[in-house]
Amino acid sequence: MNRTSDARLGVQASGRSPSADARRVFSGIASSYDRVGALLSLGQDPRWRRALVNEVRATRRERVLDVATGTGLVAMELRRRYACRVVGLDRSAEMLAIAARRDGRSGVLVHGRAERLPFADESFDHVTFSYLLRYVDDPPVVLCELARVLRPGGRLVALDFGVPGNGALRGLWKLYTRAALPLAGRLVSRRWAEVASFLGPSIESFQRRHPPRALAQYWSDAGIAGLEIRRPTFGAAVLMTGTKRSFERAGGAGGVEPGLAPAFYALAPGGWRDYWTLLHPPYTAWHLSYVLLAAALVPAPDPRIVLGAVAAFGLGVGVGAHAFDELRGRPLRTRIPEGVLAALGVLGLGGAVALGLAATALLGWPFLLFVASGLALVVLYAVEAPLVHTDVGFALSWGAFPVLATAYAVGASPLPALVLAAATALLSLAQRRLSSRVRAIRRRAESVSGEVRFRDGSVEALDARALIGAADAALRILWLAVLTLALGMLLSRWL
Repeated sequence: MNRTSDARLGVQASGRSPSADARRVFSGIASSYDRVGALLSLGQDPRWRRALVNEVRATRRERVLDVATGTGLVAMELRRRYACRVVGLDRSAEMLAIAARRDGRSGVLVHGRAERLPFADESFDHVTFSYLLRYVDDPPVVLCELARVLRPGGRLVALDFGVPGNGALRGLWKLYTRAALPLAGRLVSRRWAEVASFLGPSIESFQRRHPPRALAQYWSDAGIAGLEIRRPTFGAAVLMTGTKRSFERAGGAGGVEPGLAPAFYALAPGGWRDYWTLLHPPYTAWHLSYVLLAAALVPAPDPRIVLGAVAAFGLGVGVGAHAFDELRGRPLRTRIPEGVLAALGVLGLGGAVALGLAATALLGWPFLLFVASGLALVVLYAVEAPLVHTDVGFALSWGAFPVLATAYAVGASPLPALVLAAATALLSLAQRRLSSRVRAIRRRAESVSGEVRFRDGSVEALDARALIGAADAALRILWLAVLTLALGMLLSRWL
């Protein structure tokens, strides 16, 4: 029987799922959760949560997801301690309502479930959760989901109740959870009496179904390495900390290779390197080459118009569109703050529009149609509209449009401009077809395994680099080839 089947045994035996327990247990206690939780844990719960926050070690620029945030205690402490950006997620609307009253100190709050996080892959620098796994139906699957949204190198930190291992201490713990805790809960309210009576058996049941060794294996299977386990207050709590590996599955021929960047031009994250990566230098140069090719359609292109067109498309596509794209899920894994990305997107797009308006003063009002179309294309790209995010939409937007706009600006004849636009659209379509598979493997693949058997009996193992190698090599050559061709064509007009 596999581990996932083992994880479900408790659900099948009791007839009630842990997720159903979560709905039942936390209903109606949100308003008193903080103070009664601290009271029933004899003041230990706040101390444990502070210990969890200590393990995160976030920086001001980083983004942290706090799952099962409840009333926002951990989220608030994360923001206070590190001044980082925090997103809190919980399935209880009652709990989130309490968190929302903390004058914004808990950060962004999201109503959702740990089993289906509404976030893109690798969109958080660190992930925390408290008292979560006892209330989900499949802990191994949930850990994989938490690891999915965590960036390589990010920390996963968890807090839960434990059962002391020492015989005498275990006896005292059992006496407290079975007798004193329900009595104390009854002094507060009937609902808290039910919660307090539920906790002890729930904690022991979870440990029987998921012993420490199995739990550590779940973390490893989810791609979390360097697991550290601390047991504060004589083992009454368990604090687990690990780091996401640079690839999803460990080692061997079947795993995605470590060190595989999100793009062939991407540098190691951090500092100025993030801004280089954000600009997509080879692809930006490739698409700016179409501007140069269009300018070369006329015998003597005006250098002012050529430079203006290069600057406008460089700002609109190279800066604006790419900044907005990075805001949606961090596909390039940069650490640029969201506010900076948004500002770059707005400034890039605004600069492109300003240059377009200046060109309109020279070329006449019909050029406004190109300015408006360019603005619409970048905005549609930012919201991932199908019109732009299909292969054909991409080819027409980033391949044909720069040629048509520049050709009009330099006064090229319509027929040659249309033929060149068709050629650059096909080039962009080829780029898209080559890069789509590469992106999928670099950014989303969990594992790659297999082999090629040749007729002569030889065998070649398949891994991530083997699958993307040819396409990556073609892309590395093609952007240089297109740029060199465009420069040569334009220089032939000027020299």
